[in-house]
Amino acid sequence: MVQNAGNVKLLLRLFRLGCLAFLIGAGFAFYFLHTALTPADPEGISKPLVVEIPEGASAAGIAQSLETNGLIRSALAFRILVRFGGQDGAIRAGHYTLSASENPVKILDHLVKGDTMQRRVTLPEGLTLVEVAGILEKNEVCPAQDFLEMARTRGKDFGPGFPENLEGYLFPDTYDLPWKCSTSEVLGILTSRFDEIFTPLWSEKAPLGRAETVVLASLVEREAQVQSERAVIAGVYLNRLAEGMLLQCDATVQYALGRQKSVLMHQDLKIDSPYNTYRHPGLPPGPICNPGRAALEAAVRPQRTEYLFYVRNDVKGDGSHVFSRNYTEHEKSIDRYQR
Repeated sequence: MVQNAGNVKLLLRLFRLGCLAFLIGAGFAFYFLHTALTPADPEGISKPLVVEIPEGASAAGIAQSLETNGLIRSALAFRILVRFGGQDGAIRAGHYTLSASENPVKILDHLVKGDTMQRRVTLPEGLTLVEVAGILEKNEVCPAQDFLEMARTRGKDFGPGFPENLEGYLFPDTYDLPWKCSTSEVLGILTSRFDEIFTPLWSEKAPLGRAETVVLASLVEREAQVQSERAVIAGVYLNRLAEGMLLQCDATVQYALGRQKSVLMHQDLKIDSPYNTYRHPGLPPGPICNPGRAALEAAVRPQRTEYLFYVRNDVKGDGSHVFSRNYTEHEKSIDRYQR
């Protein structure tokens, strides 16, 4: 009887301990769920914050930073959330806009997906390096001078298909750039995009080599204003090259001058520059702008014609041109269509 009474007391003690452990566990679970599912600012009073997650940051360091900034209630609960979610090492570095009105689960989801802040920058077709640098600086991507220095001297760092000077090889497009990135990273993104577009277009069947094709495309980009004329203009320049004629491309003179003029004067055509195709035969030594896809396609697949000349059609006033097979026809077109 005494032994049975002792067993009962032991069982009761174990039962009480079990209940206590259950209550503690349940309390901890409730605390964890509450802190993991409840925003630090459920009323949404506070403003979103910009938070930087450094490369290689630990989950503990990230959790503490989020708690310090008032974005989560508990760093410990966040670390447990990361650990039990199997997401140790899955958080991506970068700058994030995070809000305390979102619960920790949602915040962690942003960090794991890499929903970093970005700068959307649009680079139109036909810009020069200087113009691209100006847009990037205006959008606080990188200093213009740093960009120009690297773009003009370190092009080969970005692949064997690129020259030292990257004029012509920065593809025009709309880019979502990382909020904080180096000049080298920016150039890497732009040149990679160029390679992605141009490499499938160009082939050994193209009338010119890879580098010369880009140069021709840059001339087409600056001269053609009507889409249907791009391939025709490319063909005109190839015809002039075949005949040993000076290209006499106005856009190359504009590039040599370093500024755009609405009307070129006779004196401008005499500028001493290797880019002046009124004085120097053949293609200029490099691209005069960064051409887009349509201009690159025109240079790869020019339209075969007998045209050697063209003049802007001021009668229509839509940017189109009138094409001629010889100088006599060209003179007549100038008299008829130029204003």
